Amino acid sequence: MIKLIVSDMDGTLLNEHMEISNANASAIKRAQEQGIHFAIATGRDYPMASPLLKEHTIICPLIAQNGAQYFDETGKILYNIGLEKKTVRQMLDIFSQYDSLHEELMTSKGIFSDNKDQREEMLASMLSDMNPDITFEEALETAKKRVDEMPITYVDDYSDVLNDQSLVVLKVAVHTKKGKALLDPLKEKLYEAVPDLAITASSERNLEINHKNAQKGLAVAKLARKLDLKADQVMTIGDNINDISMLKWAKYSVAMENAAPEAKEAANYLTSSNRKNGVAEAITRVLSGKIYKND
Repeated sequence: MIKLIVSDMDGTLLNEHMEISNANASAIKRAQEQGIHFAIATGRDYPMASPLLKEHTIICPLIAQNGAQYFDETGKILYNIGLEKKTVRQMLDIFSQYDSLHEELMTSKGIFSDNKDQREEMLASMLSDMNPDITFEEALETAKKRVDEMPITYVDDYSDVLNDQSLVVLKVAVHTKKGKALLDPLKEKLYEAVPDLAITASSERNLEINHKNAQKGLAVAKLARKLDLKADQVMTIGDNINDISMLKWAKYSVAMENAAPEAKEAANYLTSSNRKNGVAEAITRVLSGKIYKND
């Protein structure tokens, strides 16, 4: 019997407007009322994730930054798993060899970016990749609105950020219009040159780089142990590369209809798209006992 459900946010729990639908929120609460634990595992940081949950009074633990941080249901942070500053500098040196990359630092003191226009384009690319039936122009309109609402600090360069000894770099995100043609060899180069990395993605045009111990699958396993649960009592729901580790770990793993092929391959089940309340559909199956295996 499933006792814990863990969902990704972007492309999964969130629709094309980056919102939690009433249907999804209602299903989560029904599960919690029936004694099933619910948690979020997202690539977002806490300030960008928690307000969306609060809008629907969803109270739950939150695994942030792909597993680099864990917050309990009260919002108290229980751990950070960061990258060494030396490691981040190595990566920035590699990125500087390319003229079509935009990188950002996700830290214990928030997100740092050196270009607002490129941040908007990065978010729009993610939205259009996750929601292929909307145009890039529609995605860009949503992105511009959301970026203005996001707690992002814009800097000229990242030297001062890395010199702040009180700050932990939790994740480095890099984006390019060239997509896999550039990112696949870049990923190989990073693995060869820089130690102890976990490199995933949340769209075809980005890489998300964490410490090797900061992965959603490891964080979900840690949460399950805390609840005295095993993998066969856990459902995970996701749509992209950064969800694969938790999709592979849980016995009941669900990929969205809009998921990347790699995520679908890692999952045991499929549900409807994020635009069609796929999370609510998966939870409803759990509550009705009608989870079924893919053919």
